[in-house]
Amino acid sequence: MAIRAVHDQWGAVFAHLPDLGCRRDWTEVWKVRPIAPLTCDECRHPMYAKVSSSRLRFFAHAPGAPKCALAEESPAHHLLKLELAAAAREAGAHAELEVRGPDGAWRADVLASDLAGGWKTALEAQLSPITPDDIAARAERMLGDGVASVWFSDRVRAPWFGTVPWARLQTVDGALAVVEGLAKFSGNR
Repeated sequence: MAIRAVHDQWGAVFAHLPDLGCRRDWTEVWKVRPIAPLTCDECRHPMYAKVSSSRLRFFAHAPGAPKCALAEESPAHHLLKLELAAAAREAGAHAELEVRGPDGAWRADVLASDLAGGWKTALEAQLSPITPDDIAARAERMLGDGVASVWFSDRVRAPWFGTVPWARLQTVDGALAVVEGLAKFSGNR
């Protein structure tokens, strides 16, 4: 499940934005004939616009897609990324989803930054298993490009808790809330 695709004329389009991020309407890519010219930013395979039974808009790979990280993304991971982006925006930050590092060595689920560009922090939705060494290496690659990171999970215990700045999330009174975590922030980060 992906929220980002590439239109061959408009560039990057985002299913969660009312104007797709390019001043276009969802109806211009969803249920149109011929199918809108969309491809995956990750594997370049054709994609098409879909709406889930819960009315969530997203892009799906056309049949025959190669193994692709975006194709394997779970609905829970997708929704958590949207929640993290919304929280960053509500706090006054600029937030973009699925942003690649300068050399392509990493991709942030959500890249939050101040509007002046003075700081950048990756907000990572980590719902699948990962080793402490792997998560530390991912965080280090981001930090090498000047991007701090905070990792979010709904797991009660994960082996990487304490290895990187983290927060455990839980639904409280119908809303997602941080219920535990350890994060070190310095300056404006």
